[in-house]
Amino acid sequence: MTLTFKYVYFHLQKDSALIRDNLWAQYEAFSLHLCSGELNEAASVFVNLYSKFPSRPKLQHYVSDLVTEVVSGQLQEGVKTDLFNLLSNVTQRTLLREAADKATEVVDRCRILLVELRLFPDSATTIGLDMYDQLSQASSSTQLLIADNKHRNMLVNDVIPLLVNSPHIHTGQPITRSDGTSTTLKTSHLCQWLESAASYYTTVISEGALQNKTGRVGWEKLHSLLMMTADKCGWKEVFVTKMPGPHLAPLVRWMGLEKLSGYNTRMQSFEAPRSIAIACFYIAVFLFFETAWEYCSSLFSPGGGQPCWVMIEERLVRPVEDKSAAKRRKLDDSSETHLNFQSGSVTFDQRLVECFTVATNCWEFLQSNVTYRGEFSRLCQQWGAFEWSWLSSFRADMNMYKGEHEIAAQVLQHEWQKIPETERTKPESLRYLIQTVNCCALMGDIKGACTHACDVIRLLPDNTEPQKGSAPAVPPPAINRPPAFRQLRLLKCCCADTIPFCTEVIIKTLQDIAFSDPTQDLALGQLVVLLQYNWPREEERFASIITAIQKRKKFSIADYLPYIIVIDMLEELVFLSNCESLEITLVAHAEGSRTRTVTRGLNREAREELMAAVDRQVQRCHEPIEPVLREFFQKEKLCITSEK
Repeated sequence: MTLTFKYVYFHLQKDSALIRDNLWAQYEAFSLHLCSGELNEAASVFVNLYSKFPSRPKLQHYVSDLVTEVVSGQLQEGVKTDLFNLLSNVTQRTLLREAADKATEVVDRCRILLVELRLFPDSATTIGLDMYDQLSQASSSTQLLIADNKHRNMLVNDVIPLLVNSPHIHTGQPITRSDGTSTTLKTSHLCQWLESAASYYTTVISEGALQNKTGRVGWEKLHSLLMMTADKCGWKEVFVTKMPGPHLAPLVRWMGLEKLSGYNTRMQSFEAPRSIAIACFYIAVFLFFETAWEYCSSLFSPGGGQPCWVMIEERLVRPVEDKSAAKRRKLDDSSETHLNFQSGSVTFDQRLVECFTVATNCWEFLQSNVTYRGEFSRLCQQWGAFEWSWLSSFRADMNMYKGEHEIAAQVLQHEWQKIPETERTKPESLRYLIQTVNCCALMGDIKGACTHACDVIRLLPDNTEPQKGSAPAVPPPAINRPPAFRQLRLLKCCCADTIPFCTEVIIKTLQDIAFSDPTQDLALGQLVVLLQYNWPREEERFASIITAIQKRKKFSIADYLPYIIVIDMLEELVFLSNCESLEITLVAHAEGSRTRTVTRGLNREAREELMAAVDRQVQRCHEPIEPVLREFFQKEKLCITSEK
């Protein structure tokens, strides 16, 4: 049957009208050519078919399959792909345009037109710009997260790179749009495309919970787009000669920006050369977000199961040195602030310090003049950058580094208030409160520092091995002492590191109150309880308390005896209660009992009550101290904060 048709078809070609106007005959001939591998002939018949019967269902079905496979890119080679490649440019464009017109969704229509744009780069000024407008409008009307916004995804990953890299797109030259109107592309248009891509990549990285792999790819794509934009705007020569690539260390790239712009970190104000001012701005913006993101993603990763770290400031006193050594140090040291990114046995890569330093320098660069400051603020507002929690964390760290503790505290409190109550026990949430404790202590707000420190200990998850009377692995930092220099270090957001830190803040506050006011028994009693955590390192402080009690002649610690389990302290307190010259109250009475004070020289019943209470505490001397302190903070918090 097939051979018969083939014979008849080829012998009746002289009667062209009969063959060309018959859909069945033409389609059978087209199928025979395909089956025989005669693709040139098949292409010729297909063109005739499509011109004569464009709306017939059978042909439309084949055209739909053909365009779908070409658009999907699944066929690298094959009959349909080879057939499409043999069609004339006009036919290819016609097939793609008509298929795009039938698409109801913007994304589906643009996906088809992207094939045409790749095959025919000269259409960049027509369908390319049309796609940019359509996708921009569609993406802005969608309320989805930007990572789930398919319109923005296609716009940034497909359309913008093709437009920026197109040889038919030039700044300063008039072009004709698809609707016949004429327009002239300016540098500002390309900058708008670049900003759109930057907004997408930085936001996707933020919404992706700081995933390193996703972030690295995004920064590389953004740098590639920046280089293409530089080529179009006439900056490429400057970039190639003075601006290092993204694979180099952050500090090297920052030095390249300094060399390119002429900026110096010691400048009070700065204006970049007009010819490269825009280029320097975008380099600084992208380098800032990249390094700030890398720094933050190394310290905490929400839901990633990795340890969470927070920056705190210590104020240290230099060892005594002779005058000549001090003079040499003063000449050598350009700053009295030192970054020491290590904690106990954990030492962080030097790249972490570089990222923090470079991000801070880029921030200062972008604040160095009115134009940069205004443009950077505009971008952050448009992108919603100030709502990114990781960026707020970096800003707090940067403000601490600069000694702006009040600003840092404001940023931290703003972020803390945004966290739901159910999420506040997570380490990545507690880091805001821990850093607030540090800021308040450094500002001299002892009541605020103490209040927040109590909250931290109360909220800390009990997921670490408790200490059993030994000193903590990480010594608590010295808080609010007269500084010779400042040191910033990292604190792990866990019980073993955080409790010593917060306890030291409270101890320092209570110590100042207890020794300055001889009537403050409550502060002195609370101080005794807290000194247990770092025992026996706190023996010297405890000895000072004993001396203070002896001077006062009268002292009550009855409310806090249930929290004292260090046997050395208990022995000392019992010894004091036996001194005839002192009136020491160790045990509170039950309600309704007759009025009496359990001190030395009381009746036998009272003495037995005292020894029983002390014995109960002695029996607990092997208990871990953390649960005892947690109970203390839960029940006695108001008493502590009221004494500040």
